[in-house]
Amino acid sequence: MTLHIDHDICLKEPNCPAALSCSTQALFYDPSDEKLFFNADRCNGCGLCVQKCAYRALSLFETTADLKAYLKKINEVRNDFQTKLEALLRLK
Repeated sequence: MTLHIDHDICLKEPNCPAALSCSTQALFYDPSDEKLFFNADRCNGCGLCVQKCAYRALSLFETTADLKAYLKKINEVRNDFQTKLEALLRLK
């Protein structure tokens, strides 16, 4: 299992409910970096962290290939949105 943490929307809280719900401590908050980290070796794949994240900043994947495909798609959508937004702004 691998977990994607979208640090752009994550609140990076020391008492993150998602991290606190992880019984294996695969997801944890590092106070020195002030953000969440994931240790794939500890993950049992239960998905409870994803369910507990109120901001939808976490996504769990079976393989790194699945994660890479997801990230590629997200980047394509973001780039397409940016292009369309810039085109709309030029019209005004």
